[in-house]
Amino acid sequence: MSTDQTVVHELLVSEEAFAIIAEAIRVLSIETLKFQKLRDVVSHCLEQLPAFTDEAAALYEEHLPFDGRVRIYLRLDQPSNLKFDRLRIALCERIGDHCGVREAVIFCAFAVSRPKLFSCE
Repeated sequence: MSTDQTVVHELLVSEEAFAIIAEAIRVLSIETLKFQKLRDVVSHCLEQLPAFTDEAAALYEEHLPFDGRVRIYLRLDQPSNLKFDRLRIALCERIGDHCGVREAVIFCAFAVSRPKLFSCE
């Protein structure tokens, strides 16, 4: 039995945000030739450490807000969750507004599905 702790984030997203996430899963699945999950999209993003370009910021802000009625879950191990939280905080600083887990997930989805709009640090 594993002693690793996991964190489960329950998110309510809009239909449009769900489509953005689904597109990222599709793109990553095709890229890796293996079916992927939301956790894989977030992990891939955390490995690349993408940063906003002006074009990415405009695209992201154009799709705000992301809240809605579609329920999804994100399960991360503790180390990944710590990295994800640092990414979320950096995103808050970049957009100058509060950024929750939902917004950070959408950031990761955009970074995976439209990598040319993001730069790696």
